Amino acid sequence: MFDDATCLSEFFERQASAPGAVHAALGPRIRRARLRRLHGRNLEEFGRQIAASMGRKRAFSNVTISNWETGRQEPSFEALVAIARLTHLPLRYFAGIGEMEDYPFIDWLAPPRENQAGRLHEALLRTRSLPTRAQQLVLAQLKSLIDDLYRLNLTNGRAR
Repeated sequence: MFDDATCLSEFFERQASAPGAVHAALGPRIRRARLRRLHGRNLEEFGRQIAASMGRKRAFSNVTISNWETGRQEPSFEALVAIARLTHLPLRYFAGIGEMEDYPFIDWLAPPRENQAGRLHEALLRTRSLPTRAQQLVLAQLKSLIDDLYRLNLTNGRAR
């Protein structure tokens, strides 16, 4: 979330934006995210999921969600974070930075897992002690896995 704040600060320092531009873009972006990322989920279910994500007992009404999407009202920051989590979009998208297609379908608000990359790097370094043929096999399997993940990502991206 702090990465989003830094990104927004830098973006708005570099880009001149008309007063109210972010506010005007917020509603349509919430609607687009609901329709595209959540496959047209209805307002009632969307309101229920946002409330549950926030730990709120009562669901947001259809009218409230509709008011957010049309720009008559703005969601609280907490509700916007819940929407970002549900739609797997970063907060910067809702502030008008980039298009939905610019952001892959991942959990943008999850803490970074830098240690995972470190563990992979360590494992690859350990393969140096293997015989050449075994090293080649490990690399071939890794390349195959990456190709499969890439193809899966493309297939899932088209399905959304």
